[in-house]
Order: sequence, then C-alpha cells, then structure tokens
Amino acid sequence: MKKLSWILLTLLLLAGCRFEDRVPIDMASMSQSQPLRQEKFLDSTILFDIGSLEITSSRKNTALYSFDLDYDKASYQPEVQYNSGAEGRFSFDLHSTNKRGLRRQRQSNRLRLEFTDSIPLSLKVNAGVGDARLSLTGMKISRMEFESGVGGAKISAYEPNTIPCEYVRLKNGVGGFDATGLGYLNFREFEFEGGVGGANLDFSGEWKQNADIRIQVGVGGVNIRMPREIGVRVEAEKHFLSGLHLDGFTMKDSYYYSQNYDTAAIKVSVRINTGIGGLRITWL
Repeated sequence: MKKLSWILLTLLLLAGCRFEDRVPIDMASMSQSQPLRQEKFLDSTILFDIGSLEITSSRKNTALYSFDLDYDKASYQPEVQYNSGAEGRFSFDLHSTNKRGLRRQRQSNRLRLEFTDSIPLSLKVNAGVGDARLSLTGMKISRMEFESGVGGAKISAYEPNTIPCEYVRLKNGVGGFDATGLGYLNFREFEFEGGVGGANLDFSGEWKQNADIRIQVGVGGVNIRMPREIGVRVEAEKHFLSGLHLDGFTMKDSYYYSQNYDTAAIKVSVRINTGIGGLRITWL
C-alpha cells in the first residue's frame, strides 16, 4: 500500500502544479524492427512513462520484435537496446526529460509494439500515466510482470499459451483494470495487487495445470470469474471475511471449497490478503 499512498500524493501535487512554464509539443516518430535470427528466447523490459501503450503478437515469424513510436521529443526521450544471442535481451524506455513544468495539452505519446509468436518470451512492462492494452493471444509467455500507474489497463488472451508460464504478476495503480482469458496463459503462479479502482479478472481459458493465485485487494474491490470445471479453494484473512462474496462455496477447516473441488481435474488455490474493497468470485 506504500506505492498506492505515493500515487495519491503525486496526484495531489500535480493538481497544485503551475503550468506557465509548459514546453511546446514537438512530435516525432520512430520505427524499428529486429530480424529473428538464432534467438531461442527473448527477455523484454518495457518502461513507458506516459501515453498510450499497445502490445500484440505477430505471426509473420520474420521479426523478433517491431515497434512504431510517436512521441513528444521536446519532453521525452526513447532509449532502445538489444543484445543478441540465443537468449536475446530487448529493453525499451521512454522517459521524461522536461523538468520545467507540465502542460495542459493532452499527451500524444503512443507506442505500438509487436513480438514474435515463435519463441518463448519473458515480458516485463511498467506503464506510467495513460492507457495500456496488452493482447497476449498467440504469444509464448514464459513469465510476465505488468504494472500500471495512472490510467486504464486491459489484458486479454484468446488462445492457449503453448508453453508453461512459471509466474504472472499484475499490479494496478489508479484506474480500472480488466483482464480476460487469464486461464489461457497456462501459469503455475499468479499474483495480483489491486490499487485505486475496481479490477475484473476473468480466468476463462484452457487450463492445463494446477495453480496458486494470490490476490491483494485494493480500493474498489476485485471481481473474479472462474470456469465451472475448475476446483477452487479459498483462504482469506479472518478480519476480511465480511468483504468476501463467494458463489457456490462451502467452508471446511478455515478454507472455502467450491462444490466440485474433490472431483475437479484442475485445482486452484486462492489466497486473499486484506484491502479496503471486497472480493467476489462468480462462475463462467
């Protein structure tokens, strides 16, 4: 919750900022494509301070990654690095260079980024202020971490991840958070930390293995939708039980079990940590 407090303080400070020293917008464009060569794995880190971010997969199998960037070069600077090898390492960082004040004009930074769907990908994304859209359909996700700052965030997957995903971590800042098709990611561990704004986590998909899920509830609460064929066991802190809403669960030995838990082929353990909002689990 320390990060959440910092975000709220930042918003209050921004509300009191003076805008007289704003810098005129000077838009520029940048595009890049990295050919797919001997790489067997890609480790990627994306840092995007402000603007609209869109990440998708590419089925062309000719480029390891490619992107199109529109940005205000008067106040922002992109830094792109790629280290080749069997395990490629790609980093993208768009950060502010303007220290003289803020502008009233709407920020126009926009990044459209595509990754190949032919090799495993470890993806780490930190989105600052703005909207973020991650379409993971077709990607081979081995590990994923996503953190949003201020603005809406949407994540979706509509096809099975063909490789096991060791870990997925999602962290929300200020704004709504929606995720669809999380079950397609084929993860072993999943962690979500709520912020200010409601979150909808849809775990539809083709589940292939048992999994552990940890939820930190934030302000606004979390709504979870789970396929009916999945057996679910829920553990929650005692002082949080009043904020817990479960459809079709029974309690036994301090745990809540779905009605199909004993017979389900896939079982999921959900641990819930306290927050200001509540948590609800319903069925697809």
